[in-house]
Amino acid sequence: MTEDFKRSNYPAGFSRQMAAVMVTGDRRAALERIKAPTIVIHGADDPLVPVEGGRDTAANIAGAELIEIPGMGHDLPAALYSRIADAIESVARRARAGASPAAHAS
Repeated sequence: MTEDFKRSNYPAGFSRQMAAVMVTGDRRAALERIKAPTIVIHGADDPLVPVEGGRDTAANIAGAELIEIPGMGHDLPAALYSRIADAIESVARRARAGASPAAHAS
C-alpha cells in the first residue's frame, strides 16, 4: 500500500490538472458529438467535481448512462473495482454490438 500511495501522491499533478480544467472551457458542444455508447461514472460525494458535473456530462451525450456511486469521492476505491469494471464491460459490449446507446440507458 505504501508504494500505491507514493505512486499516486504527486503534488505537481494537482496544479497541472487545475490549469487544464481552467483552459478547457465549456465542452458541451464536443460532448454532443459523441455517438459511441457511453457511461459516466461519478462519485456522489466527490469534493473536487460536484456530482452535478457528472450529471451535466451525461446529459450532453446522447443516450449516456450515468452511474452515481454514493460514498465515492474523487477516487477509485478498490471495493468498487468489480462494479466499475462490470459497467465498463457492459458499455464495451454495446459498442462491439453496434447498439444504440439510448437502447441501453437506465
